[in-house]
Amino acid sequence: MIQPIPKPAPVRERDKEAKQVGIVYDDATLVFVHERVLEEILDYSEQDATRELGGFLVGGVYVDSREYVEIAHYVPAVDVKSRAASLTFTHETWAAMTREVQRRYPEDMVVGWHHTHPNFGVFLSGYDLFVHKNFFSEPWQVAMVVDPQRTEFGFFQWRCGEIVDCGFVCVRDGGHGAAEPAECSGDKVD
Repeated sequence: MIQPIPKPAPVRERDKEAKQVGIVYDDATLVFVHERVLEEILDYSEQDATRELGGFLVGGVYVDSREYVEIAHYVPAVDVKSRAASLTFTHETWAAMTREVQRRYPEDMVVGWHHTHPNFGVFLSGYDLFVHKNFFSEPWQVAMVVDPQRTEFGFFQWRCGEIVDCGFVCVRDGGHGAAEPAECSGDKVD
């Protein structure tokens, strides 16, 4: 079992702004997502709205005043079996992801996964729940679902032994006063 590393939350870092989107539960791991990563995932999700796409959320699990997960990078899944209403990570998918994370982000780890539901909405299907329970079973691991046709997305996390939808904190790098992007405004959150 991985132990959280002590680290100040991203909102305490200089030159960072943050906005809470949705319901953040006090009794669950807090989820921080960097805006640039959120934009990367949404852009990738729109590449093919006829079949499911997916990938891996990369970052770390930390503790400040409470445990939190920080999603700092995104790695698209390769060698998947993808159809209009299903996505399967193959052995090759897992091997390629492991190599890519070790090569590009050696200090980080997979903290969750992402996939799309083109025009089906934001939810976890029975198969999605199976994937999360069996491959992302740590209490801090999250899932993200994007519906690129409806322009909606949402996060899911473990809470009291169940997988529930959850809010997150969007972290923006840079100075104050810039226009707020739609990704951090909550406009696209289901």
